[in-house]
Parts: sequence; structure tokens; C-alpha cells
Amino acid sequence: MIIDARNVAEAETLDCDICIVGAGAAGITLAHEFCNQDMKVLLLESGGLNYDKSLDLLNQGEVDLATHSSLEENRRRQLGGATIVWGGRCVPFDESDFEYQSHIPYSGWPITKKDLDPYYEVAHTYCEMGAYNYAADGSKPMIPGLNSEDISTEQVYVFSPPTNFGKHYLDILKNTQNINLLLYATCLNIATDETGNQVEYLNVSSLRRNNFMVRAKQYVLATGGLEVTRLLLLSNNVHKQGIGNRFNLLGRYYMGHLNSRIQVQFSENKPIIWDYQRLPNGNYYQHSIAIRENKRKQYGLLNQRFFVERPNFRDPSHQNSILSATYLAKVWLKQPKFSQDFAAHLKNIVFDPQGMLGFSYKWITKRILSKNKLPSVIVGNKSNLYTLRIDSEQVPNPNSQVTLSDRKDSFGLNQLKVDWRSNELDILSIERSVDIFKQALEKGEIGKVVSAPTISPAPQGGHHLGTTRMSSTPQNGVVDENCKVHDLSNLYIASSSVFTTSSYANPTLTVVALAIRLADHIKRLYGK
Repeated sequence: MIIDARNVAEAETLDCDICIVGAGAAGITLAHEFCNQDMKVLLLESGGLNYDKSLDLLNQGEVDLATHSSLEENRRRQLGGATIVWGGRCVPFDESDFEYQSHIPYSGWPITKKDLDPYYEVAHTYCEMGAYNYAADGSKPMIPGLNSEDISTEQVYVFSPPTNFGKHYLDILKNTQNINLLLYATCLNIATDETGNQVEYLNVSSLRRNNFMVRAKQYVLATGGLEVTRLLLLSNNVHKQGIGNRFNLLGRYYMGHLNSRIQVQFSENKPIIWDYQRLPNGNYYQHSIAIRENKRKQYGLLNQRFFVERPNFRDPSHQNSILSATYLAKVWLKQPKFSQDFAAHLKNIVFDPQGMLGFSYKWITKRILSKNKLPSVIVGNKSNLYTLRIDSEQVPNPNSQVTLSDRKDSFGLNQLKVDWRSNELDILSIERSVDIFKQALEKGEIGKVVSAPTISPAPQGGHHLGTTRMSSTPQNGVVDENCKVHDLSNLYIASSSVFTTSSYANPTLTVVALAIRLADHIKRLYGK
């Protein structure tokens, strides 16, 4: 059943067995796992079914825009959360990502890849991705002739359609008897008992200021990597530094993923696989390039993946009609300005009408009208010159931190202040990996790297990781191996904020897998 929190009476108390705060990928997955169980579930969502800019203003915070995107970008207070705007790129963490690695400070999860594999498999169902399989089709290699002890092209990214969790699971949330979805319900803070060992209730309100309470037996915070941290910091009625912050670790180890780019000129007789491929179920996948796991450890590198991306569509020197049309649609039409670049883009389109028409048909049929959407524009070229993007892991850094700002939101609550930092290994690892790849290309006479990696240290905008890190003891993190906040008996976190290390991998699939694993843990508490 759906309830509008704006109609809840002020000072009323809503009771349930399990309260989940946040209805994005993690929160909706959790609620779905509890469907038709003998437990009453209340799912709180700060937004509604549709986008409301006034609610997204609650995501604002203090940040250096020279090194980090604005805090409202890539987040949504709306049913479905960030899955409304995600691209669907999915891949599980590698086994080594969970292990302690001597060259990566603060590495090592209290769980293993094997612990999570069964839940990754179920997460594939939630994300509409088919079989849990990331092995590339070996019948045709991505880069013909590349035989290297250092480099692998056997891994792939797989793409969700992408699944909008809000739309896809709405009917189930509406029609399941033991689940109530409370829209426009913003959690203001978490109140514990006098000992601080147990959550007693949540203070909740809508923008109409009808403050009310929610009482439950178990509470799960699933509001994303930043808002989870903010809620814990704000909840200081007993824990004066915030819940889960006994050892001053809450908000620390803030990580993202670094993105950089290189250009590679492949030999004319080495036609690479540059485009997206299709699985039998219709999902897209994309080949990627990696330093082999044993070699990463040997060379002391972080985890990375290289993959083909479109070149800079703003630069008309690519001489491609499709990219020029993309430029005119995304940039020029918003701010028309007749210039030399405009003329060059127009020339690209005029001299390649067949390419433009062919791609227009492909975009309409495979992106606009298709359930499994073509992820992005990638185009081949006769010169065999391609842009490769590198997705890179970041080292956990206790000085990279999220704290409370003195600025207040419309509820009078402190906004977040983000001090994101990178370190030397983040950059050196990218440069060294590119050098290894370069040597492998030249040794096999396959091609050459024609531009150094463009590294502008800044985290990928939508990946907020590590601020409530998972650990075996409270001295080293905020939650335990079951995502329960250390020292509290009934508070859990389902978010990328629990990541101990970041890997290179987009976080959504791992967040969903951890949510399913958490649901199993809570079910066991109820004897299910």
C-alpha cells in the first residue's frame, strides 16, 4: 500500500517490524525480499513517484566544485533513487578486492567474494541481467594478436536495461499486504535509548512540517552513500559525535572512482571489437582490458579496467557525423553560437549523410524504442584510432572525509561538507598500468598509445563509497560483516558507504547483492 506522508497527523506514531529508510536500489530490493513474510515492513521515501526539484534541494551541501561534483548531482529523492538516472553498467568485485593487499592501506573486507557470489547471482535477477556470467566470448578476441602475460581482455561489463527500480517494482510494493510505502517521508534523525545501544524511533517529516515518529524492531538505512552518513552524524542525542562514531571513523575513507582517458592507434590489420555486443537475452555487454590480477599484486597496482569510449564529441576534428550531431543536440542547441567549430561540425554532417541516417535508425530502434537500451554512442573509424576510458580504484584514505557543514537545509538540519582527497598511489597506478599496456601493444606490433592518460583527480560523480566502512571491529569501521552498526543491536546500513575498498567496479550490483544478503540475515532473526 502507498501512503502519502504529507497526510500523516503531526506527532502520530507509526509502528512496524522493519523500517527501511530510502527507496532506491537497496531499499526496494530489501522490501521485495520481505514480501509476503510474517513481518510488517515500512519503506520510507523522501520523494514521490515523480521528480520534485524542491526535494532535491535537500541534497545540497558544501563542496569544492573544482575537485568534486555538486552533492545534488547524480542523486534523486524519488522512488527508485539513482536508478532513475543510472546507465546500467554492472560488474561484480574481483576476489582480490575483498582481500588484504599489502600495497593498499586499510584494505581487507571481513567477508569474501565467495560469501557474496550467491547474492550477486540473485542481484542479476533484480537488475534484469540474465545469467551471472562475465566471461567474454573467446571465439573472437577484443584485440587480435595480443598475447601478454600482463594484459587480459577476458573480462566484460554487462548492462542492465537499465532497470528503474521505482517503476519496475512499483506494482509489487503497491499490492503486497505486509509492505507499506510511505512517500514524501524524510527521516530527520535517529533516536536511541539512554544507553545508546538500541534505536527507539525515527523522527520523520514531510515538507509540510508534520513531524511524526516511526517505531520498529529493526531499522535499515538505505539512503545512499552520502545521506546515510549525514543521518548518523545528525543523530547525536546520546552519541554526541553521531551514531557509529565512537572511534571517529564515521564519514572518513570517502572514496569514488577515478576516470581517465588515453588514445590508442591500433594497426590497420588489427580490427578490434570496439562496439557493444549482445547476449542471447538481449542485454548489452562491453569488452574490457585489465592488468592480470597476479601482475597487479606483483607491480603494486590498484584495480582498473580500460574500455572503448567515444572521443570528445565537442572537437570536430573527429570528422564523424554522428558525434557532430551529438554535439549540436547536446551543446549548440542549448547555447547557439556560430563559430568555426559550428561550421566544422555542420560540414561533418553534410559530408556523411549515410552514416548519420544509419545511426539514427540504430539509435531509434535500439535506444529509444528498445527495453534493453543501447548504453551510449560509440562509433568505429577507418583510421583505427580509439579513445579508451580507464575506470580506476581509489585508495581508502582516512583524511578524505564527509562531515557536517554549518549550512542548514529547509528543515534546519546541517548539510554535508565534503573534503574528498586523492593520493599519490591513485595517480601512479593509472600511469603505470597505461605504461604496461603500452609496452604490450608495442611488443606485439598491435598499436601504440598516442596520448598520455588525462588525469584530473576527481571522483566519479555518482559513486559515494566508504564512509561507513565494514570491519570486524568498531576500532576499524562503522558496520560489521552483516552491515549492522557496531554497538547498536537493531540498526543496519544498506549502501555503498559500507564498502571497505572501492574496486574499479560500478557499485550498484554490489549494493543490491549486499542488500539481499542483509535481508537473509534479518530473516534469520525472525526464524525465516
